[in-house]
Amino acid sequence: MRRLALHVALLCAVPCAAQQRSVNDGAVWGAVFGDHRFGTKSSLYWDYQPRRAEEGRIWQLNLGAVGYTRDLSPQWRATVALGSSYSYPYGPLAPRINAFELRPWMQVTGRRAAGSWTWSDRSRVEFRVLRPTGEFAPADADWAPTVVRVRRQDRFERSITANNRWYAAASQEFMLNVHPARSRVPWLEQSRTQFLIGRQVTPRNRIETGYGLQRVNRRAGHELNHTLLVYFRTTVPFR
Repeated sequence: MRRLALHVALLCAVPCAAQQRSVNDGAVWGAVFGDHRFGTKSSLYWDYQPRRAEEGRIWQLNLGAVGYTRDLSPQWRATVALGSSYSYPYGPLAPRINAFELRPWMQVTGRRAAGSWTWSDRSRVEFRVLRPTGEFAPADADWAPTVVRVRRQDRFERSITANNRWYAAASQEFMLNVHPARSRVPWLEQSRTQFLIGRQVTPRNRIETGYGLQRVNRRAGHELNHTLLVYFRTTVPFR
């Protein structure tokens, strides 16, 4: 009986150990975020985010979005947008194929004071539709079924100089796949932790840089991306 129990334990340990495998990688992410007011309560949203893996040597992801933002109150705003992305294989845990994705999404953002900090949060629902492409994609590759993903980000920001030009920020984001029940990736797909130093370059433009840790949960294990972040944010109005 003890020998049988030992064999069962060993059989269970093999897949469990494989599932807990962790792979570390260095990445470089750049991003430009636009939020241009063209009415009393209306703004044009857009973003472009190039990301590179393997310490910046190869492409990881190219993505962007265009959308419409509406002010709901002085503290709350809602955005609807259509995004797209092109992802590249990298690292030992990634699939061999490239993928093109269409990503309609909607989100609600809030901003309020939290003592000496400013607390902003973002709750987003994404409808992700992917199509395999590239050298190793099937010849008759079709669009995959829609995956519904929910994202929640909380960000805290505080001025660190008397003139308010320099500030520090920290954010935490979780990404959950809620549909279908059996998704191609785990329910808790990703988490992102970021620490940033920013500068208000002009009243409408600011730049941020810092460190980000992205944890991606894959079926073969955990992927940890240690990332250099460079962000530019602009709110220049159209009129």
